[in-house]
Amino acid sequence: MPGGPSALDRLISRLGDVTNGMTPNGEETLLGRLAARLRQLERRIDDESAALLSRLTARDEELLRSARRLYHACSVVPCLLYYLRTSESPTKFPATISFTIRKGVPRWTHHALWLAGWACMGRVFQSAGSAATRRFAAAMFATGIWTTFIFRLGGGLLSDAAHLLGAAAYMVDHEVLLRLWAVAPPYRAAFRASLGVLLAAFWRGHLLERRHGISAESFASPAVRRRQIAAAPRTAQRSLFRADLAIMLSENLLFSAFVQGGRTGVSRRGRELAETERGWTMR
Repeated sequence: MPGGPSALDRLISRLGDVTNGMTPNGEETLLGRLAARLRQLERRIDDESAALLSRLTARDEELLRSARRLYHACSVVPCLLYYLRTSESPTKFPATISFTIRKGVPRWTHHALWLAGWACMGRVFQSAGSAATRRFAAAMFATGIWTTFIFRLGGGLLSDAAHLLGAAAYMVDHEVLLRLWAVAPPYRAAFRASLGVLLAAFWRGHLLERRHGISAESFASPAVRRRQIAAAPRTAQRSLFRADLAIMLSENLLFSAFVQGGRTGVSRRGRELAETERGWTMR
């Protein structure tokens, strides 16, 4: 083109360089450095995963099965207790996990099951994990304590902000643990898809609440919130119900995919060891 490349051509070239991690001068961009660090971290996690799974004993695998059963119970039992009105009446439906376990019998039941599950999984990390994986497990456990024990939902503005910060960190921990346990791709996809739906529905519900003057679930009792929703237009009521239901379903599916998927890496390891033993027997 006469006169050299146009501004649009230069912009497209620049964007291409940035997405490739390089500037036009051949220097690595911040995005490129970040991508390289992430790839390095993924390789480190994969190495730790291979080492962890190779050291698992039959006792460790039994502890992991016990942990899965306890975590599934942790999702189901407190929710049932909440809707049996053991902590408050009237109840809220749909509701987040954090809301249903914020007080009373559901809260303490959840905490007992969660701690029991972590006791099982912690023993596995202690016996089969490296120093790095043990530190990660301790940090994840501390994040869970921060989010559900110390800064539980409904404790005020600052407490709720700390709760949301801890919940975000806890999701990142789960993503790392998915890779560390070599969870099968379908379960990873289900976890990430559920997280995406959860975030989208949460944002949609937040916008509807602000638009129609409805308190967030942590700032009002179910009875007060119900009256506020009743005063909103019918279309807004239906939209908010759908958003809340999507939050509830995606949040529970997210944790179910994580817990159930945890067995897949261990199961694959068992099959690989069996095949190796058969190979040595045939020699």
